[in-house]
Amino acid sequence: MKKLVFALGAVTAMTGSVSAADLTARPYVKAPAPIAAPSWTGFYVFGGGGGGLWNADSGLYSTGSGFFGPIAGPAGTPRDRDRRLGGSGWFGTVGAGYDWQFSNWVAGVFADGQFGELSGSLNDTFWGTNGNEKLRTSYAAGARLGYLVAPNVLSYVNAGYTGSQWSGTTQVGLWPGTSAFDTTPSFRRDGWFVGGGVESNLNIFGIAAPGWFLKTEYRSAYYDRVALPETLTPAFGTGLTGIGMTFKPWVQTVSTSLVYRFNDKGVAAVDVAPRIYSKAPSAVGGPNWTGFYAFGGGGGGLWAADSTVLSTVPGFFGAGPAGSLIEGNSRFGGSGWFATVGAGYDWQIAGKWVAGLFGDGQFGDIRGSLVDTFWGTEGTEKLRASYAAGARLGYLVAPNVLSYVNAGYSGSEWSGANLSILAVVVGNTSYSTNPSFRRDGWFVGGGVENSLSLFGLATPGWFMKTEYRAAYYDRITLPQTCTAEGAASIFGCGTGAGTSTGTAVTFKPWVQTISTSLVYRFNSDGAVVAKY
Repeated sequence: MKKLVFALGAVTAMTGSVSAADLTARPYVKAPAPIAAPSWTGFYVFGGGGGGLWNADSGLYSTGSGFFGPIAGPAGTPRDRDRRLGGSGWFGTVGAGYDWQFSNWVAGVFADGQFGELSGSLNDTFWGTNGNEKLRTSYAAGARLGYLVAPNVLSYVNAGYTGSQWSGTTQVGLWPGTSAFDTTPSFRRDGWFVGGGVESNLNIFGIAAPGWFLKTEYRSAYYDRVALPETLTPAFGTGLTGIGMTFKPWVQTVSTSLVYRFNDKGVAAVDVAPRIYSKAPSAVGGPNWTGFYAFGGGGGGLWAADSTVLSTVPGFFGAGPAGSLIEGNSRFGGSGWFATVGAGYDWQIAGKWVAGLFGDGQFGDIRGSLVDTFWGTEGTEKLRASYAAGARLGYLVAPNVLSYVNAGYSGSEWSGANLSILAVVVGNTSYSTNPSFRRDGWFVGGGVENSLSLFGLATPGWFMKTEYRAAYYDRITLPQTCTAEGAASIFGCGTGAGTSTGTAVTFKPWVQTISTSLVYRFNSDGAVVAKY
């Protein structure tokens, strides 16, 4: 339910338009030229690309037979609790659909496919192995409903069925130099998605392209859990290992596509023959984009983090000097929610361009797993706050609608974790802790902002924006310190409470967020009037 609330909040449609007061009528003027407005009814096709992250809750269970089956317990017996894995990557997308326009509303049906590679980890802490799990293909069929925030700009939400194809893995020992131990099968999962986006006709630098449109879309897809038995490689025997892994993924993607509408010729307006003694046209209005603004809102996101285990003690289990690699790379993940506040200043340049500077903060709880794969322990790592300072550059696809990209510095604050033993037979025993930390990095993103006017109700000065952001942070090494409970456990820990476990976990995160905010522009009264 929480994931659904996040996804629906993240794709809230941005709707609105602005109106301007008429100028005083003047005699002897030529009637206005026809207003260019695309027709939204008809068939369309699209193609493009994008990127995304996945998270997956994963645990171990007994298969009831095989190499370790008799000892592991009856089939289906849990062997450890869930941890959260992560993946990331890129894809291409193609699709088609049909829309119907009802006044300022547009409804439609569509189908599409995504083809690429979103790669991450599937690991077994019982055997100490890890494999590369890939989301290779996903496909969807659904419906969308949108509102024309301008005649040429559609803001919409969508939802429907989604299917997915996953690769399967070859599980290799995490200790350097070890060979493939077992494999897991490829599989498919069915599920559902919710999303949203913005689509506008392709008209930039004054060059019109009738029939061509551009859309950017966010999507969040949810799939059922699958059980994956592990099969020994020939080097280690035949048959099942006796242990299997479960996998329950959630996928978040952002894509940009070029759209062609077969029925649209760029203008859906009736020409008016020149007449004398006609009233001057209404003023062409748009908000004033130059000035200070402040905003607040909320959203959610995912993080994925590459992680290894290093020794902190010379000669630790024969690993060599302190800092030697003792467990290879795994990718873990996290998900959650946040609130955001910020402020900035924009300059409107040459009519249709807007450039600006801004700063903001995100405060919440995007949580996932930090795992010491050597000791088989896991704790909850939380991204509690992030902050950014950057610049943005946008183009007015309509007088009241700004499409923009941004980039700049980003900092982040992380909680640290209390790691406990994953094996259920030990009963979630606390084993070690690692410190809280901060990371610096950079971000890139983009979004759409429009004046807030829906159902003909204008709110001068108020705007709505939805923004995507991807932030990248440097790797950090986190030493693990024994807890009193860990030192007293059947495994022992270091030389007692407060001493080193002999290991340190590295952590290199990438964070992807989507947010919707209410914006107030201090200098905007709702319209800037162009005089004739």
